[in-house]
Amino acid sequence: MLTLIAHHLGMLVALWSVLILTGVNLVVQVIKGLTGRGSWQEMANAATHPLLYHILPLILLAGLTTLDPTHFLILIWYYLAALLIIVVDLLNLSQYIKR
Repeated sequence: MLTLIAHHLGMLVALWSVLILTGVNLVVQVIKGLTGRGSWQEMANAATHPLLYHILPLILLAGLTTLDPTHFLILIWYYLAALLIIVVDLLNLSQYIKR
């Protein structure tokens, strides 16, 4: 599945964008947690939630491209999901910075 992403530049850029923003969110939440403004539960949730609900579905969607002969519908779904994940990550990041 990851080879499909690696051979399609748009999918690779979208996945890297999601991974970078997820990493930035994780670092900000860990820093906030270590300075006493957050809880351990929030830090654990920050580490596991994006992997299960953001990154894994994108990888599964990439695997579904083999089922669609045109790859058109799955690619639209993949890019839309990646865009929405990026927006959610940016909103979460802005909320953590405001606190």
